[in-house]
Amino acid sequence: MSTTDSGFVLYHYTPSKAAAIVFVVLFILTTVIYAVQTLYAARKSSKILKNNPFESSDDKVDIFKDDEYKQLKISSTVYAFLPFFAGCIMEVVGYIGRALSSSNPEKTTPYIIQSVLLLVAPALIAATIYMIFGRLLHVMRCQSLMIVSARFGTSFFVVGDVFSFFLQAAGGGLMSKAGSTKTGSGLITAGLFVQVVFFGFFIINEIRFTVSVKKRCLFYEDISRRWIFVNATLLLSSVLILLRSIVRIVEFIQGFNGYIIAHEYFIYVFDAVPMLLVIIAFSVGSFFGNVFDVINECQTLNN
Repeated sequence: MSTTDSGFVLYHYTPSKAAAIVFVVLFILTTVIYAVQTLYAARKSSKILKNNPFESSDDKVDIFKDDEYKQLKISSTVYAFLPFFAGCIMEVVGYIGRALSSSNPEKTTPYIIQSVLLLVAPALIAATIYMIFGRLLHVMRCQSLMIVSARFGTSFFVVGDVFSFFLQAAGGGLMSKAGSTKTGSGLITAGLFVQVVFFGFFIINEIRFTVSVKKRCLFYEDISRRWIFVNATLLLSSVLILLRSIVRIVEFIQGFNGYIIAHEYFIYVFDAVPMLLVIIAFSVGSFFGNVFDVINECQTLNN
């Protein structure tokens, strides 16, 4: 058991340096691989879109040259991946914090780093999932399948995700301070509940889209099935993050004397592994149908 000078318990065990280092390496490798895939796909799609002979004049924006506007279409999708990679970096730094804690479990700085970053990283990855799904519905002309108004659909999920992010971040910061642990734990639990509720609605929306897209997408018979891999990636990733969040809710409901927080393997089996699988799912899914290819194909059919 590791305590601070004030007697507050940071860890009920000495964190494993080996396990932390293994996941640091795995997160770095998978993140770099997917970053290369994403940049390559974006660059290739940008060239295809720029040379698309079927692009209609209706797609032009007066204040931009045509080529600049086509580049903007791809750029807007690239920006959607920024929260994803920020979340991946947080996972890396978080497990670096755990590795540092193994050498000095009583030190609060590494504890705060790993506690806060590992809590909020999934919220950033979730933001990318929401934005990619919104983009997919838009190019397939299926905005009517959003649970809320298509005008506010993506914003609805992203705002909920941001709210969850700040609740968890604030709670994580308070947890390391003696006297504020209950408040911090309560904020984290509330943030996780918000995340679970919004993810629940989102998964229902994804399932609704999957079931109804054939009837709603006007060019369904003409489009390749690459969109299925994009949607499957988003759905699988959503389920993994949802399950991870449910386990962490149980952890904080049990409190600082609970079984989950007292056993280190839970943080790896029910947090590190699911989040690593999310990155792997995005990487594997991109081989069969990355979102940039789907966007190009749908935009061509729309014209």
